[in-house]
Amino acid sequence: MKPETGLAAVVVVALLVTAGVLVAVPGALQPPPDDEPVERPGRVALTEMTISAGQVTGGTATLQVTPYVEHRGNPAPNVTVVLRAVDTDSGLVEATTRLAFGDLRNESELNRTGRLSVPREGGYRVEAVLYRDGERMTVGSRTVSGVDSLTPAYAETPVGFHEFDGDAELPVIEYRVASVENDRATLAVTTYLTNTGDDPAENLRFVLKARQNGSNVVADQTTVQVGSVAPGETVTPTADLTVPDGYNYYLDAILWKGDTIVGTERSVANLAPGQGLTVNWTQSAAGFESGDFETGDGPATGPPTTASPEADAGGQPGFGLPAAFVAVLVTALVARRVRR
Repeated sequence: MKPETGLAAVVVVALLVTAGVLVAVPGALQPPPDDEPVERPGRVALTEMTISAGQVTGGTATLQVTPYVEHRGNPAPNVTVVLRAVDTDSGLVEATTRLAFGDLRNESELNRTGRLSVPREGGYRVEAVLYRDGERMTVGSRTVSGVDSLTPAYAETPVGFHEFDGDAELPVIEYRVASVENDRATLAVTTYLTNTGDDPAENLRFVLKARQNGSNVVADQTTVQVGSVAPGETVTPTADLTVPDGYNYYLDAILWKGDTIVGTERSVANLAPGQGLTVNWTQSAAGFESGDFETGDGPATGPPTTASPEADAGGQPGFGLPAAFVAVLVTALVARRVRR
């Protein structure tokens, strides 16, 4: 066989094989198709955000923030929420934290809780920024106020001054005049303390002070140990305060738990004639005699008496020994001049 004949046969076989492939696999010689479209990530949204108080100290308060994230559709990758607390007065960001939700599937709602520690003062706008794979999706916010009113853990106690119901406005501190002697009045002062918690309360005391209105001088004070107060129990400790008679007083009660003040109340005791004192009204200090409030070895007496214009020198009005001596000297000088 000639070489040309063999080469032609090979070419014919190759063409037949190619034709068979084209018949068996349609489109085998077509260019490769474009890349298939990428699946769109699922939808995520913030549906709710709750805020509660966590640990509270004297200087800071912890806000426990829980955002709720809803997922719909295809999987949503790398979902995160950034929480931040912004001071409503200054606009400064006081605290920030990030919550990781991961890849979301199954069209469900999830939540995570983050903690923001902020100064225990004023109010804050708490913001939640939702991200999906680094892309910001939405922002939600809530405002909290009165953070300074949160009670630190060391000052928490279920016992406080009783709050009377109704419109009678009964005073939580009341008094009666036990005795009056030597221009001094002894007041028997009673206050009402109630345990509104579920456990007994211990290590409580209160300080009673009688503060003279107008001068703010503390005329007398005493400390009363409260003892144990059972849940739901109201106790009425009483103590005596002895003060100069004829004045009006604020009666201040300061409740202590250990070394921390946990409550205060104020009432009044009207011992002066004329217009009575109220808690929200201040009289002037006119007529105040500081000598009535001296604290020494002996009890202070009533207001000092005004000296009579008649002094000791022979009962002569307005003259004492120095004045009599000057008078004699002047008389002698005048007599000497007359003799000249």
